[in-house]
Amino acid sequence: MNDTRRATRTLGLLAALAAITSLTAPAAFAAPAEKPAGKPVGKPAAAKPGAQKPATASPAKKAPKGMKDDFNGDGYQDLAVGTPEARVELRDNAGHVAVVYGSKSGLKTSGRQVVHQGKDGVPGTPEADDFFGHSLTSADLNRDGYADLVVSVAGEDWPPGQDHVGNLTVVWGSPKGLARGATPASDIKAKSYTRAMVSGDFDGDGNPDLASGSYEGSLHVLHGPFDAAGAPARTSVTQPVGETEYRSLHSLRAGDVNRDGKTDVIGLHGWTEHDLGRPELVFWEGTATGPAPFRHITDHRRHYIEGDSVDVGDVNGDGYADIAVGLLWNNYTSESTVPAGGSVTHVRGSAQGPLGAKNRVFHLDSPKVPGSPRTSTGFGASVSIGDLDGDRYGDIAVGVTGMAVGGRGGAGAVVTLPGTANGPTSAGSREIHQDTKGVPGAAEKNDLFGSRVKVLDGDGDGRGELAVSAFGENKNAGAVWVLPTDKNGVKPNGSFVFGPEALGLPADPVRFGSVHTS
Repeated sequence: MNDTRRATRTLGLLAALAAITSLTAPAAFAAPAEKPAGKPVGKPAAAKPGAQKPATASPAKKAPKGMKDDFNGDGYQDLAVGTPEARVELRDNAGHVAVVYGSKSGLKTSGRQVVHQGKDGVPGTPEADDFFGHSLTSADLNRDGYADLVVSVAGEDWPPGQDHVGNLTVVWGSPKGLARGATPASDIKAKSYTRAMVSGDFDGDGNPDLASGSYEGSLHVLHGPFDAAGAPARTSVTQPVGETEYRSLHSLRAGDVNRDGKTDVIGLHGWTEHDLGRPELVFWEGTATGPAPFRHITDHRRHYIEGDSVDVGDVNGDGYADIAVGLLWNNYTSESTVPAGGSVTHVRGSAQGPLGAKNRVFHLDSPKVPGSPRTSTGFGASVSIGDLDGDRYGDIAVGVTGMAVGGRGGAGAVVTLPGTANGPTSAGSREIHQDTKGVPGAAEKNDLFGSRVKVLDGDGDGRGELAVSAFGENKNAGAVWVLPTDKNGVKPNGSFVFGPEALGLPADPVRFGSVHTS
């Protein structure tokens, strides 16, 4: 890979960090077990209006088929984090994915696993600048009851003879976990793009599909069912509308925003070089043939809503997936509408799709939101929606990577915004960082705690835990924290942290945990 192309790839890979854009959220077609009928739901399964919800599954029983991120089918969500800059067999940027499995007592590092090319039946050979793990998603592609992990290998020479085009690898789930079945892993035999990726049932036929975004802005969809070799039943391409030069799709997320039983796609359509303008929030409606051409989501002024990070989930418990989008301040922020510390916008879902004109905006100057809006504080660097307190409303976890803690700039923090029947609220919002009592470690300058956030239910109790990445920890080696929760939300006591060394890997400056599953 020549220097120019390497620089471009590295920029695309790291744009979410201190610059900061983001890649994280469960797809609606494969949600965790339903919460009790008659109550609001944090992340509902796709259903038509008025449809009766299925009976609640016991957390201790076997998972429903294809539960999101449950790679060994035991009913508990697992955590997969990608480190595409990782050194493997002395090859820089070869990349790997680390997996920590859920259990009755939560996520356990004792069952950890590291997946990369050339190991445990995963196709390919680790090479410099392959960027294995550039983006991740999961779905039960072969419908065997075990979620499968789909990994973008952004720098792979694929097809053979075409340099650095990239490909997708599916690592099959099994009773023993990833890459431990009869067929450990397969390259997906279809032309696709690997900048961003998400899974969902975009055509409503009951089979999981994969969507990936290209550099010119088109959405490529691989439609299920997938065969044992990872080949899709068909493919389709949704072309972008309007100006596309120098733009690409990133931060793709999925959810049933209009509750019609077909998964919709949400993403950011922006410039590859972020000094020209801001990425814009766009929406592809799921249809019987797949995603329709995207449309922009606009606010009450009919201005495009801009963002750097995005997630999808039901915040107000009405059965429609909502959108949370983080936007960071920089010199090119349009019309100076973003406070210096950044902002998070909540967009409600409805039968008509996203209601951008009725959005609500939160920032560090909002009443009861902890922190102060200083330039580059990074409020909104990452966002994730999930029920952190068990009240059946999705809460919004917000990464604040530039937050100063104890005078140490860039130490980073996470702020949680509780969900209610009226949407997110700043009342009861909380701030967590490495100096919070019970959280391992100590806040240090440029740790960038909150670089990525993800809510997942690793113990099957119906209430999510919070996984937090800090790219800058230990001189850019990176690490991931897992924070438990109770009826009041995040509970720092009982938190644990793991990084490269805990997995038997060298503590290189590789920004461990820089990618979570979408």
